[in-house]
This record gives sequence, C-alpha cells and structure tokens, in this order.
Amino acid sequence: MGKTDQRAARLSLAVVWLATGALSLGIYPQAGSLLLLERVGLQGDAALFALYLAASMDVALGLLTLFAPRKALWQFQAALIVVYTLVISIGLPEFWLHPFGPVLKNLPILVLLGLLHKYEGKPS
Repeated sequence: MGKTDQRAARLSLAVVWLATGALSLGIYPQAGSLLLLERVGLQGDAALFALYLAASMDVALGLLTLFAPRKALWQFQAALIVVYTLVISIGLPEFWLHPFGPVLKNLPILVLLGLLHKYEGKPS
C-alpha cells in the first residue's frame, strides 16, 4: 500500500469517525439515540453519558486518524469496533438484517484497519 493509498484510506476512515461523532452529538435526534441505548441496558444519565462519551471518542478518533496515525490507533479502533459490534449483536440484533447493512459495514472497516496497521510506517 503506497503513501497515497494510505492517505486515502485514512481520509475515508476519518470521515466515518467524524460523521458518526457529529451525528451522535446532535444531528441525529437524541431521543432516537437514547431509545437505542435503552435497548442495550442504558437509561437516564448513564445513557446520556455513554452517548456523549462515544460521540466525543468518535470525533477524537477521526482527528487522530487524520493527524496522528500509528499502529496503536488502528488496534484501538479495531477493538472498539469489535466491542460496538458485540453490543449491537446482543442488544439490537436486527441491525444485522437491516438492508443498509449498518453492522455489516464493520467488516470492511476492520479489513481497512488491518491494512493500515500492516503498512503503517513502511516505505511505499
């Protein structure tokens, strides 16, 4: 993977993290987010805290992807995606069957993270 390919991969990944964070911070109706969090066992202040923590983390990961790429970042992102996927699989399993594939899209993102990890710091 050449440097141009790595930059394109990082940019597309950053857009996913930044958009997800922005959507969760208020573009998507908060009431809808809180209903989803209630279905995975979070309510009230705990749900609001989780929503804002996750959204802020998504924004931070997007910025780090753009400005501080490194192997540990790719590993952390992959682990977080696995955790998100497990929570959704247990609490909201119908998202596996959704026609837009919101959970299935995690699979190519994990592959992309694996490639970024493999080629991080290597000359092109």
